Amino acid sequence: MPTESAQPIEGAASPPRGFSPWGKAVNLLPYLVLTLSLFMTLFFWRQYDRSLTSRFQTAFHDKSVEIVDRFLNRMIDDEQALRGAAGLFNASESVTRDEWHRFTMSLALEQNYPGLQGLGFSEVVYPKDRESHIRRMRSEGFPAYRIWPEGERPIYSAIVYLEPFDWRNQRAFGYDMFSESNRHNAMAKARDTGDAALTTPVFLVQETEQDRQKGLLMYLPVYDRMLPNATTGQRRDALKGWAYSPIRIRDLMSATFPKPPQGIGFRIYTENKVSDATLLFDSIADWKVRVPQNYHPGFQSSRTVQRFGREWLFTFQSLPDFALEQGKSQSRSYLVGGLVVSALLTVIAFMLRHAHTSAIRAAQALRESQERYRKISEDSPAYICTYLPDGSLTYVNPALAKGAHMNQAEMTGRNFLEFLLPEYRSPVRDFLGDLSPEHRTETRELAFFGPGGSVLWHQWTNRGIFDEQGRLAEVQAVGQDITERKKAEEERVRYEQQLLQAQKMESLGVLAGGIAHDFNNILMAIIGNVDLSLMKLPEDSPITPNLRNIETAANRAAYLAKQMLAYSGKGRFVVEKADLNRLIEDLRHVLETSAANANVKLDLASPLPMVEADLNQMRQVLMNLVQNAGESIGEQKGEITIRTGSTTLDQDSLKDLILGEYMTSGRFVFVEVVDTGCGMDEEVEQKIFDPFFTTKFTGRGLGLAAVHGIVRGHRGGIRIYSEPGRGTTFKVLLPASEAATETVEAEPVQDNWRGEGKILLVDDEDTVRSIATRMLVELGFTPLTAAGGEEALSLYRDNPDVKAVILDLTMPGMDGEECLRRLQLINPQVQVIMSSGFSQQDVVQKFGDSELAGFIQKPYTLKVLREVMRKAS
Repeated sequence: MPTESAQPIEGAASPPRGFSPWGKAVNLLPYLVLTLSLFMTLFFWRQYDRSLTSRFQTAFHDKSVEIVDRFLNRMIDDEQALRGAAGLFNASESVTRDEWHRFTMSLALEQNYPGLQGLGFSEVVYPKDRESHIRRMRSEGFPAYRIWPEGERPIYSAIVYLEPFDWRNQRAFGYDMFSESNRHNAMAKARDTGDAALTTPVFLVQETEQDRQKGLLMYLPVYDRMLPNATTGQRRDALKGWAYSPIRIRDLMSATFPKPPQGIGFRIYTENKVSDATLLFDSIADWKVRVPQNYHPGFQSSRTVQRFGREWLFTFQSLPDFALEQGKSQSRSYLVGGLVVSALLTVIAFMLRHAHTSAIRAAQALRESQERYRKISEDSPAYICTYLPDGSLTYVNPALAKGAHMNQAEMTGRNFLEFLLPEYRSPVRDFLGDLSPEHRTETRELAFFGPGGSVLWHQWTNRGIFDEQGRLAEVQAVGQDITERKKAEEERVRYEQQLLQAQKMESLGVLAGGIAHDFNNILMAIIGNVDLSLMKLPEDSPITPNLRNIETAANRAAYLAKQMLAYSGKGRFVVEKADLNRLIEDLRHVLETSAANANVKLDLASPLPMVEADLNQMRQVLMNLVQNAGESIGEQKGEITIRTGSTTLDQDSLKDLILGEYMTSGRFVFVEVVDTGCGMDEEVEQKIFDPFFTTKFTGRGLGLAAVHGIVRGHRGGIRIYSEPGRGTTFKVLLPASEAATETVEAEPVQDNWRGEGKILLVDDEDTVRSIATRMLVELGFTPLTAAGGEEALSLYRDNPDVKAVILDLTMPGMDGEECLRRLQLINPQVQVIMSSGFSQQDVVQKFGDSELAGFIQKPYTLKVLREVMRKAS
């Protein structure tokens, strides 16, 4: 080791005399390092600067591509909205203003399609249809409606729907866009190609002097679905109009780019040429971006795109802050940093004597780092552990030990796999075998034994530590308890399945109710004609038995329609306070007869709370359940037990019930029908309440569907227990009654009553009008008939002596509800008897107590009509 006198002195101008050649070289080393470092800094800085320029060019290109893609994707979104609007016309012969409004509201244009001024439909109007078109629109409540601009043209288009129908969009109502060349060209292109087409820049007719913006109009043709549209000529002949959307471009671009692209300016032209006429959007001008005078952009480019019937031109240029955004200043920082490093390297020689001290400090820092890691692990709420490849735990932190209800010493040394459920041990062994230096980490969810036999779910991220030979030496693992999250996911899945089932049943209910309503109109003609024919024939006529058979079959069909209405929740309910035990005892003989092959046992709880229910509907529920139980037993002898009782259910208990989503917590009375039959598998159980589903060779399959509708109408629920070969239990729960319901005794029917005067009969069905007319004549009235609301209003004005109106609720065009309102405007005291295939309860709730003089449900007989007319007179 050199002596102390031979050591160079820091800051000396020259080495002492007698300094060795090696010492002189060491003395010159800092200057040599400085020279080399400066040379290398300049060299690598030049290379780096060139690479930055290349990277900026790539970033500039990527940003321009992103801008084009975002703009076109937004246009595609708007096109999809138009296709949904056109789909309304393809799904229906006509789309009403209300349907268009509800469809547009469902799209939530302001939230989902900002920039779209609205969603509209422009109807094709030929000169011969112009006046009738204007009259139709004015009759819809727009007395000032007109097609504008005025003038004779070979074809017109008129904006008839435009939502939202606010003050701005009302400025375009009735506008003939086909009359303006720019719009005409885009509309013609869309009509002939069948695809969406856009105009060149326009100012929308909705624009005002304030915030005046350029805009676009996107058109999508709507063709008559009954006509072919394969060729251009066929498409022109089949054209009904255009679904279109007016677009305010600044609003659209602000929504498409909530944060304007930094460092890049762009222009959008609707044609492949630069001109003021085709300039749609200028980001610098429209977004008021400040650019220094005489600024020359570093990068420029342009792109052309063919879409929506146009060849778009996009031009791009970099802005002053583009280099700052992309880190252009890094180049200068790199140079400055290199110079600083060069300066620092010159003193390295003077810092060698501090190497040992630096090493000691580094070791100290390592120990401090290890201590910090230990403290973090000890204090962390996350589960942290290490274990060997065979699963033996080498370390667990306090959080994991607490979660396992053990201490750290007890867990250390035990096998990690012991805590897992058996089915998860083999997958863990497999993933440990799959860890490699190239694939070090693995994240998975695992199930562990919990306290009291429960199951705990953890999510673990495992990282393998490998030795120099690439063999797994240890695994570091970090985990967290996700039990509550798993429960929440299971609950969400269960709720979604329940919601889907409810939506399916609701849809099937609407279908069943609509079929039953139309079915009742048909039965009206059959039952009415039979009723009138039987009145005219003597009892000993040879035709009478045939008519009686027709009457019986028609009544059975009417019963089937009532079952369908019951399933849809539109059946008739006459609610009263009922004792289910008494109902079951009264029906016992009938129930035993309907299940002759089974021994019917009663297990009735007493006392049993009362329920508010329709007794006839409850009889139908019991009959259908017992009959279904008897059929499941088959030819062999079996047993059916009918059990009653009461229970209290909270909101969690209701989740497991069929129809539980319609129920509220509280006390419930239940009826169980238990059979020893063949039982059901899960696939059959999922379908038993579907209308017309049956496992029998014969039968309608409506019994359990009607049970479902009746129970839903009573705000009750159903629970099913069934296994193949072990029988089935149907449990029906109804809310317990808290108050009595008054019953009203029916008035005696007078079979010889007759009326007089004019009666206006309004129904869109020819057969219903025909048979009802004959019935009214039979009762002594003079009937006037109308097939629709407008005709009814005209007849009522011409015949002020009409005593009453029998009005069908469901009619095309003007329905019964609107017709009633219009009749009341003519005569506030008008006597209206509403007629419908739906039940009285479902219809009358639409009107006030004093609005109707009566209600008659189709199909009805002469006897029923006589009683309704007698009460209304």
